[in-house]
Order: sequence, then structure tokens, then C-alpha cells
Amino acid sequence: MNRSINFKTITIAAAICVLFTFQACNSGENVSGYSTSSNGLDYKIITDSNQPKAKVGDYVQYYSTIRTTKDSVIFSLNNSKTSEIGQVSAPKEKGDPIEILTLLGKGDSASCLISAETFFKTEQLPPPLKKGDRIKLDIKIIDVFAQAEFDAKLAEIENQKLLLAESAAINYIKANNIQAQRLPSGMYYVVENPGSGVQPENNKNVKVNYHGTLFDGTVFDSSLKPGREPFEFILGRGQVIKGWDQGIPLFKVGGKGKLIIPPSMGYGEQGQGSIPPNSWLVFDIEVLGVSDAPQKQGGMPMQ
Repeated sequence: MNRSINFKTITIAAAICVLFTFQACNSGENVSGYSTSSNGLDYKIITDSNQPKAKVGDYVQYYSTIRTTKDSVIFSLNNSKTSEIGQVSAPKEKGDPIEILTLLGKGDSASCLISAETFFKTEQLPPPLKKGDRIKLDIKIIDVFAQAEFDAKLAEIENQKLLLAESAAINYIKANNIQAQRLPSGMYYVVENPGSGVQPENNKNVKVNYHGTLFDGTVFDSSLKPGREPFEFILGRGQVIKGWDQGIPLFKVGGKGKLIIPPSMGYGEQGQGSIPPNSWLVFDIEVLGVSDAPQKQGGMPMQ
């Protein structure tokens, strides 16, 4: 969710996703009915629902459309699946279109006249716009939230995500009859053999064998594959996912076990390679060795 309104975001989308719905138009510009604000923004209120107007610091959910001054659509986000959410801020320059949000409330809509060069910044102007042209930026407000209300909604959404993710892990553990323990971070682990050697510590070089799978059994990586060698990394340096930095010290050298790592401590919402977004990761690991980290010339630890 985008937490700050950014007309540059719309700009980039427009430059990439121009809809090329232009038609020949013999009439002139349709720019009647626009007023000029004290900050130099040319605007026109289209709908006033007589609702409280957004204030600086509030969050708004809105649709947007970009048109030529002859009303040909360049780009449009105008349905429930493509609305934006952003924070209202004070204008940063003369004619800044962000100002329009403070003139609108829930259910309101308006249109702004903006220089195409100013709006598209360094982006190439989409056809048929040229230097000196203006565009119409139409905004329709779906809802307005005070910052505290928005933060509460965001926290609720994040909590629901965590609960859903946690239930997936619990179901996996039960279905596979795994006797796992849970850390406060949300990661689960199983100690099959604690080991009897050196305990891995931050800034030490650690050598491990591992076998990584998803909950459905898909193998996404393994050092046990033919031709592969044990993996070495420096603990606590961010060279591996957070789940490894936290989970590997649970075992001494010679130790074996399982790490069940939540997305937030793995590859998160982005995923990586064959690992889908928001995936839990299951690692069977064996700690093979712990040694001093390699040194740079001059004796400084490697970063």
C-alpha cells in the first residue's frame, strides 16, 4: 500500500501505460470554468458532496485520470482495483497539484490544469503532447482518513496477514507431525541433535549443509545436490536471510535440525527466484564448522 500520495507515480505509469485512445479533434481546448488558487493551481470542482475536506497529514483513497485539454484520455485509474492511497502534504511549489486534495472530501471530485512538462518532469511526453501543452488531472476521492484512523486500519491489515501466515505454519506443523518450538519472532525450529562442538556466534564464519523446501515440498535450493558444497557465511552480517542469522546459533557444531522461517524473515512479499512471494521456508540444516571470519588486508573484518 502506498502511504504517501505521489503524482510522480502516476507520471511513470502514464509514460509506460499510455492508452493511445486519442482521436482527431478539430475543436479547441476545453478549459472553461477553471479557477486559480492562491498558490497558482488552476482547478475546477466537479462534485462537492459537502463532506469535511482533507487536511495536511490525512490519508485519501482516490481515482485519477489524465487527459489532454481536448479531453482525450492519456491514462486512467478509475475502478476499485486501481485506486491509490496516499498522504496529503503541503504544496512544495507554485501550482503543485497536491493542493487540490485539501479542497476535496469523501465523494468529491475535481480537475486540475497542469503544464505537461511540469507534470511529466524528465519523462518523455506521451503523444500527442508537446512542449507548452497542458494536461488535465482529474481526481475523485473515495474516502478520507485521519492519520490515526489510517494507521489503525493499516495495523489491522498487517495483523490479519500475520494471522493468516501463522495459520499456514501451524497447519503444516500439524499435518507433518512436527514437534516444533516457536521463537518470539514467529520462526519455528526443531532440534534433532543440538551438537557438541563450538556454538556459532556473530562475526564468526559458519559452514552448514542445508536443504530448503516450501510447505508443498518443492525444493528451491540444497547444498546436498550432486556437485554442490557446504555453504559458508559470516553470522550476523546480513549475508543470509534473517531466519538463518537467528536460527543457526540454536545449534552447535555437529547439530542438526529444522528451521521453519516466516516470510518476514525470508524473502518477504517479493519472493526470489523459484520462491513465490510471502512464502514460508523450511530448512533442514546441519552445522559443520565454526571458525574465525576471513580478514581483509590490515586485519579488518570483511563487510
